[in-house]
Amino acid sequence: MRKIFLACPYSHADASVTHDRFIACNKVAAAMIEAGHAVFSQVSMSHPINLAFEGKDSAAIGKLWAPVDAFFMDALDELIILDLPGWDLSSGIKREIEFFENRGRRVSLWSAVETEFN
Repeated sequence: MRKIFLACPYSHADASVTHDRFIACNKVAAAMIEAGHAVFSQVSMSHPINLAFEGKDSAAIGKLWAPVDAFFMDALDELIILDLPGWDLSSGIKREIEFFENRGRRVSLWSAVETEFN
């Protein structure tokens, strides 16, 4: 069983784009689980909780999640990035890539490994 941290671009000025990213991430996480792997899908977990944070901008919310993400990243063996448009501009994904690469752990784009989960 692979132990996967699933990253996905999240924040966007258009709330419908953010929601669409949440749905796409859930579908990928479901595919990973159906294939018999353990996955922590950060966007799947954080999106519903983010809706409950009142009066906080995306930067403040990101700071709240940083230690939670670090806990899960430390516990998991690989990072898979759902490479939706904008993934390469995400500061959060850049941080996650650096974390995994600095520990010699596998980093992959979903488009490159998707067939491994079918």
